[in-house]
Amino acid sequence: MKKVVVIGAGIAGLSAAIYAQRSGFDVTLCEQHFIAGGMCTSWKRKGYLFEGAVHWLTGSSKKTQLYQVWKDTGALNDDVKVLLDDPFCAVDHNGQTLNLYRDINKTVKELIDISPKDKKRLSCLVKDVKAFTNVQMPVYDIKNVKAENPKRMGIGMLIKMMPAFPVLSKLKKISCKDYINQFDHKGIRRLLNIVPENFSAVSLIATLATLNAGDGGYPEGGSLAMTDRMVKTFEGLGGKLMLKTKVKKVNIENGNVTGVTLENSTNGSGSRSEASSTLPADAVIVTQETINAAKQLFDIPLDPWVNELCETTKSTVCTFVSVGIKTEIPQSPLPAWELKEPIICAEETITEIGFNNYFGYENYAPKGCTTLTTAFMGTSIAGYDTYDFWKKAKDEGRYDEEKKTLAEQIERILNQRFPQAVGNIEVIDIATPLTYERYTGAYHGSWMSVAASGEKMKSWPGYLKNTNGVFFAGHRIMPPGGLPVAVFTGRQAAQMVCKYFDVMFR
Repeated sequence: MKKVVVIGAGIAGLSAAIYAQRSGFDVTLCEQHFIAGGMCTSWKRKGYLFEGAVHWLTGSSKKTQLYQVWKDTGALNDDVKVLLDDPFCAVDHNGQTLNLYRDINKTVKELIDISPKDKKRLSCLVKDVKAFTNVQMPVYDIKNVKAENPKRMGIGMLIKMMPAFPVLSKLKKISCKDYINQFDHKGIRRLLNIVPENFSAVSLIATLATLNAGDGGYPEGGSLAMTDRMVKTFEGLGGKLMLKTKVKKVNIENGNVTGVTLENSTNGSGSRSEASSTLPADAVIVTQETINAAKQLFDIPLDPWVNELCETTKSTVCTFVSVGIKTEIPQSPLPAWELKEPIICAEETITEIGFNNYFGYENYAPKGCTTLTTAFMGTSIAGYDTYDFWKKAKDEGRYDEEKKTLAEQIERILNQRFPQAVGNIEVIDIATPLTYERYTGAYHGSWMSVAASGEKMKSWPGYLKNTNGVFFAGHRIMPPGGLPVAVFTGRQAAQMVCKYFDVMFR
């Protein structure tokens, strides 16, 4: 039986490992952290559970092709309840609540009543969204792989997606900010500001279309439950998961992969050995974030596509703020509001804020308490992704002080907004890009790549031409990244291994 080592137990790594194990390989999955999941994770502080990844999941609808991939890997199944909270989000504008419903017709009907001057522009928004409603991430096999259940890009799907092509051509040339700024009503502009403003407008319309199609739900239990199901699927197939095991190097001899060198490993009792050891392998799938993996795991020149990826990728990062409050804040969704006094995060001025509210979600907070989360985004499209700020603060010994200052600002605005929160805020937890980098090994702690308006994003080969048996998966391999790309490219990498050894993909 051929041996395969998968580096990184995030969604891409779990997907690759599950498909490879199911296809008859002897798979070992190495993860540097003490839990699997990578960026798809949640964490607890003082009895509060903070959802750090899955806020809505593309492919959670059974109508999509991607759902079958989530089901194959155990992430979803027929017993997992998918929550379709509606409205999806809201803003408070001059004492009036504006709602963004999943149904774009319902949203626009209310917004026209609020701002008749924007009727024509809102009607165009509906047309753009509906043109994209039949667009979904296709699931297909790589060329010349032998598959037990072949999946091809059908002509029927392409025909359904054709209305989106002229809209795509128009939207990719403008930014979300430019698209949103066409609306006269400030509240509408604020309501539609659900995607970073310097992303292409395609991101906004694609998101609204996903919701309008009945997709983009929240799997009950969130990230931890989802990744736990994937781990159980992998181990149930006989795969071996090695936690707290960091790969130091991919070993290559005479143009062929021979295995990996481990920086450290754990034995069955969980104790740790600092001595390096090796794992032999006939193939290696690298799902650790590609930029850092290329810098850290190889001592040979890599294919030009890897160098181009590293040099041209623009990343998105976030500073993630989680709050546990010993009181009830039941309103959901919690409308975003404009701040009387701006707050400063990583030298960026924040003039309005919104929170995900998990009040009423089972096991997210002690009874009668509330869990809130929010994220401040940064992207290198603008030449500043906030990582540099936090890295400099760390180097200068003021990292904790900067986090404390941000926490004090968050406490102030919550106390102003919710009088019942005064004296009841029990925890404010801040995860910076450095936090994500430390736990996942991702470049700048980033989970997706982005393109500015007018830029074309590339998909990358996912294998080395100058070295046999090395394959790649993860959010860098296909635009724009995120969990759907991770699970799909994991499947794709397993297919590449099957093709390489002329084995049936299952």
